Amino acid sequence: MDAVFDEVSRMYGLCRSFQRRAVVFGVTFEAVFAVVVQELFPDIKLLRECEIREACLMEDGRADFVVVDQDYTVRAIIEAKGSADYIVCDGRREEVRRPGLTRTDTVKKAVANAAQVKYGISMDMPYIIVTSHKPLPGTNSDCILKISMHGKLIDMVVDVTNIDDLNVFADYVRKVRPSTKVKCSRFSRP
Repeated sequence: MDAVFDEVSRMYGLCRSFQRRAVVFGVTFEAVFAVVVQELFPDIKLLRECEIREACLMEDGRADFVVVDQDYTVRAIIEAKGSADYIVCDGRREEVRRPGLTRTDTVKKAVANAAQVKYGISMDMPYIIVTSHKPLPGTNSDCILKISMHGKLIDMVVDVTNIDDLNVFADYVRKVRPSTKVKCSRFSRP
C-alpha cells in the first residue's frame, strides 16, 4: 500500500497542500480497498458511492461502499478512512500526522454517518469502517469508537493491512442479513 501512496504523491504533487493530499489519499485508499476485496474475496460484491436517500446518504455524502447480494439489496454499508503513514517531499520522508482513524475529527465524521445509517435505515443495518490505521489505545479516537461500537452504531472496524481483520470482515458480510431491504438509488462500480 505504501508504494501506491508514494506514486500518487509524486504524480499529484501532494507536498504542497494538506487538504488536497487528504482528498487524494482518501480516494487512493478506497481504490486499494476495492482491489483487496476483489482479489481476496471475489464472491463479495461491492458497489461504490451508493446513494440511499432514506439515510441522507446522497450527493457528496454517499456511502463509500456497500456490500450487496445478487439482487443488489444492501447487506452492509462501509465507510473508508485511510491514508499513508508518510509522504516523500523533496527527497525527505515526512510522517503523516494522525492517519486513518487516529484523527479524532475523522472518527467523529464516521460516527455521524453511522447514525444516519442506523436511524435512517435500521439499527440492524451493518455499518463497517475500513481503515489503514486504527486509533492508539486510550486515545480520544479509541474511546469514541469503543462507545460507538458498544452502542451498536458501528458494527466493525477493519484494518485493511491485517489479514485476520479482513477474514473476519469477509465472513461477517457473507452471513449478515439485515431486516430492512434497501437498494442504492445510484452507485458506481469499484
